[in-house]
Amino acid sequence: MKFRSTLFLALCCSALFGQSYMNIGYSLSAPQQKMDEYINPLHSLTAGIQFQIPKVKRLQLGAEASWGTYASTSKEQTFTFRNGSTTRTQVNYSSNVLQGGITARVLLLKDKAVAPYISGKAGYASFYSTIFIEDPHDWDGCRPLDQKTLIKDGTIMGGYGGGLQIDWSVFNPKSDKRRGFIDLSVQNIRGNSINYINTKKLIDASAPPPPGEDGKAVSVKFINATTNEIHEHQVAEVYTTPLRMLEFKLSWVFLLD
Repeated sequence: MKFRSTLFLALCCSALFGQSYMNIGYSLSAPQQKMDEYINPLHSLTAGIQFQIPKVKRLQLGAEASWGTYASTSKEQTFTFRNGSTTRTQVNYSSNVLQGGITARVLLLKDKAVAPYISGKAGYASFYSTIFIEDPHDWDGCRPLDQKTLIKDGTIMGGYGGGLQIDWSVFNPKSDKRRGFIDLSVQNIRGNSINYINTKKLIDASAPPPPGEDGKAVSVKFINATTNEIHEHQVAEVYTTPLRMLEFKLSWVFLLD
């Protein structure tokens, strides 16, 4: 619903302002502070639309959305059961982030081919992870009752920073000015506390948790193939920290006629 609202806002703005630009790009978000201990950098594809304010040409408003991943990995784990028997199977982890929000920027130089700017944004970030346990096909061992587990959480977030807007005419003097730009930006992203799985320090199910860790176990139910006994085993850990990331973004900006 939050992302639909962002899209609706963008369409309304398009009707109000004459000159508008579309942007697509790539961003690398490096986790900061406590968050850096538990997850890898976030790689995202981004897209958005921005509008030139007719009477305030240095001000641009817009909306953007992004989808990215910070983990896509597989780990073979050994599950040990009460009777001493073991089952070894593959556990697949996929962790992603979906973001959407409104943006604003103020150009520090007016009508220049290379224009620095300051920027800010506000929106919502949704972290979600899927854990899939492959069936071991162990006739006298155990198999997972729920092969697929979804962990999901979200937070309101905001960002501030700056960048450079470089007109295409810098690279091709024959091209018309203000038809498009290369955009380089850096933003400091902040949000409330959020839950996500630890993909940086995955622990084998048969190993004891390391001392001093404060993560919450994510457990999956298994059933014994011969006794039908149901029991649980840990497959990951969930950590809770404030959202803290430093985002580096490269975008291509096109004028919408």
